[in-house]
Amino acid sequence: MMGVVITDKILEVNMNAGICPICHKENHCHMVSGEDPSTCWCTTVSFPDGLLLLVPEEARNLSCVCEACVTKYQEEGAEGMRVPQR
Repeated sequence: MMGVVITDKILEVNMNAGICPICHKENHCHMVSGEDPSTCWCTTVSFPDGLLLLVPEEARNLSCVCEACVTKYQEEGAEGMRVPQR
């Protein structure tokens, strides 16, 4: 499993599919936990394209964005997101 760690402005890919690539907190992904993916929270929400662009390129398609980040982006837009700098 992999996750993204930002240290000294160098992106290190250390993937963990259960961690949100934006806020680095648990994403509660049902596919990772072995639960039925069709019952995951992510099947009932829309992911804005702008939010997905905040995922570091090296981490795209490797772990799910968490519900908190989706909600925050929907409410505040990109301006409300605190994203680690590279």
